Amino acid sequence: MITSFDELVASVKSRPKKIIAVAMAEEEEALQAISNARKEGLADAILVGQKKKIISIAERCQIDLSDFDMVNAESEVQSVVRCIQMVRENFADTIMKGNCATATLLKGVLDKEHGIRTGKVLSHVAVLQVERYHKLLFMSDGGMNIAPDAEIKIAIIDNAVKTARSFGIRKPKVAMIAAIEKVNYQSMPCTADAAIISKMAERGQIRNCLVDGPLALDNAVSKKACEIKNIKSPIDGDADILLMPNIEAGNVFYKAVSYFGTCKTAGMVVGAKTPIIVASRADNDETKFYSIALAMQAIDS
Repeated sequence: MITSFDELVASVKSRPKKIIAVAMAEEEEALQAISNARKEGLADAILVGQKKKIISIAERCQIDLSDFDMVNAESEVQSVVRCIQMVRENFADTIMKGNCATATLLKGVLDKEHGIRTGKVLSHVAVLQVERYHKLLFMSDGGMNIAPDAEIKIAIIDNAVKTARSFGIRKPKVAMIAAIEKVNYQSMPCTADAAIISKMAERGQIRNCLVDGPLALDNAVSKKACEIKNIKSPIDGDADILLMPNIEAGNVFYKAVSYFGTCKTAGMVVGAKTPIIVASRADNDETKFYSIALAMQAIDS
């Protein structure tokens, strides 16, 4: 089982390198991450965007691009379309967001005629290496689905569980996060969703994982908190996956641990033909490097 980002990188290194098409590659942190990924033997890349800007940024940041192919694209949309074409035609294995907007990238991915959709729900999966937690923690969805209903949450769980299983976690523990541990369907509908989905999992309608909720965050990640509150749960403070009630909770949680905690992060969008490396433009090159490793692990699993 992979329990750290160092172990993740080692796992990906042992496999054949994949090719990433970088959409609007004229972005410093993305270029640095791609350069480091190639040096570490994780992936190769095709840089798609305005060649002059890409070269200028690389020269300013002392990034060697001599081993990378470049494809010129004058606009954001053109860059995204060309990256998607490369995946469709098997010239690249996945796509990475450079300086383009997430909305533009995902619009291209979901295009019914020219995209790489599969009919499944797309969701964002984040992986967190938190200093005070004993293993990697998966979280979804803080970047795609705004206010998912129970049906969408089940699809998000499925995507997150498949990602966790690619790390060798045979039966991930999924905590349905809420503000409280009791069902309050009138004031907090997400607690009712959590209870229903937990029961469905108990009866075998959701496979390959343990699901329980509603659980407050402390009950999901602290055995002591469960003991103090006298909460009996199969998660028992040992969650592998945090299923957030909505995008606000997921987004705030992700950014809070990123900015205020000692935490390494990675993220991708899953549910399309291939994982999409979608880090925020504000994320540093380390986060983007680990996001590359995350996607490479998911592709092969």
